[in-house]
Amino acid sequence: MRTGSKALYLILIAGFFAILGSTMSKSPTLPLYAQSIGLGKEEIGLVAAASTVTGIFINFASGLLSDVYGRKRLLKMSGFVFLSAPLLYFLAGDALSLALVRVYYGVATAIFVPVSFALVSDLYPGRKGTFMGFLSSSTLVGRALAPVLAGSIIYFLGFSVVFVLCSLTGLVVFALTFRFPDTGGELKRFEFTFSGELLLIGLLDAAVYMAYQGIETFLPLFYYLQGKAWLSGLILTVEIAIMAVVKPYAGYLSDRIGRTKPIVVGMTMVGLAMFAFALSDSLPLVVLGAVVFSVGASISEASTKPLATEVSKLRGTALGFLESIKDIGQALGPVLIGFLGLRSGFTFIGIFGILSLGLFLFILSRKKT
Repeated sequence: MRTGSKALYLILIAGFFAILGSTMSKSPTLPLYAQSIGLGKEEIGLVAAASTVTGIFINFASGLLSDVYGRKRLLKMSGFVFLSAPLLYFLAGDALSLALVRVYYGVATAIFVPVSFALVSDLYPGRKGTFMGFLSSSTLVGRALAPVLAGSIIYFLGFSVVFVLCSLTGLVVFALTFRFPDTGGELKRFEFTFSGELLLIGLLDAAVYMAYQGIETFLPLFYYLQGKAWLSGLILTVEIAIMAVVKPYAGYLSDRIGRTKPIVVGMTMVGLAMFAFALSDSLPLVVLGAVVFSVGASISEASTKPLATEVSKLRGTALGFLESIKDIGQALGPVLIGFLGLRSGFTFIGIFGILSLGLFLFILSRKKT
């Protein structure tokens, strides 16, 4: 238990720095940097989706590979990408080159997220909801600090300082991965049986992250926030700070009362938040939408991840598959809003989330009868 506790602390620290750096590189940095080199809203949406498109393919592969070769080897690879990717921003001057940087950067999070959660599940199988919640919170603390930190640095010092700082956080992650325990490796050959239950769980997370990536990408471009990078960064920081506080409690609650009830409450709140963003014509309504979304997303995701490990004996593969489906939604979010517009785009995402919840409950009820 003592070794497991020490490993957990290392994973939490690595998770904080990994997501701090990766979030600083895109929120609110990415849309503002893309706008500064002449990209339009449609191009910004496509560039923002590039890293998550990478995740669609890499998440599942990394989870499966960690079941075959162990978690530590995969996490070392992600640490190297966290270190090197931010420096490539200095070479990006158009939509294509910026998208390629985002694709490469996406490899880091696509490996780190499912494999680190699988590692925590390996260490604490009896309390996976609670301790996955702790890991989520450590990453969310980094995510909460990143927008206001990056926005302030852009305002006072420019984009270059942000990119260098992101690389330094990657160096910390890379160093810490060498001290991780090596679990996994129980799968002797490549195998995966398709699970309809995992797909349904993935649709729920896809709706949540479709909403999240849409907010993160286009919030700085709301007309009453344009030219105020510090303010949009502050709103995103408040949103993620709430998630960081709620997730451990939501994970503990999920361990105690089951996964379904928190999912229902959380997904309902996510849908309502999207309608608030669609109707927003003032700053207070945007803030309200951000608060409702952050609480709802925390409650739902604190149950979907442990539920995925309970429907498959291969934890890394299950979490990787879940992350891949989630990333499809995350990639589509900015694209849909970019082409449909802010009002129609957020409305569509809200409807999709409610329909996904309805399908999940329908299949669940049929399974019980």
